[in-house]
Amino acid sequence: SSGINAEYGDLYRGVVWTPMSKGKKSAHNRLFYMGMQDQWYTFTLFNLQALWIARAIKGLQEIPPEAECHAEITQWTDRNQDAGCPYKAIQCQTDYVLKLAADTGCEGHFDMRECFYEWKKSKKDIVAYRDKAYRSPTTGTLAPIHQTPWFKLMDDSIDAYINAA
Repeated sequence: SSGINAEYGDLYRGVVWTPMSKGKKSAHNRLFYMGMQDQWYTFTLFNLQALWIARAIKGLQEIPPEAECHAEITQWTDRNQDAGCPYKAIQCQTDYVLKLAADTGCEGHFDMRECFYEWKKSKKDIVAYRDKAYRSPTTGTLAPIHQTPWFKLMDDSIDAYINAA
């Protein structure tokens, strides 16, 4: 499962320990986790979670009362359970990233779902997907296709890669 809370249903906004199960102790909003989700967004997700946590520690990010946290955790967990296919999981995590960006006031182009959809489609051939060219979401530039297929490229130095391109 690649959504927001996956097996971590005790995390408000995917980062604040807010136990919902009996027998688990509250840390009173002083215990945070990062990167607990199966990620599509990886570093973008880490960055936004870190910013969210830092803002919470500084008192700039509101953490609602426990009942509201539990309601949101339940909502995301239910949605995540419904995200069985990778495309729904990508959509779920996109919404999560956009929520963190909105919470923290972070501006930028964070909605990369179309890139992930394209990448997921191209991974049907697990060896050849690395030989495809992808467009930069930032500049719009299409990456050049390397002249040597990835599977045959045995020298992984930057010099060999750049000079062989």
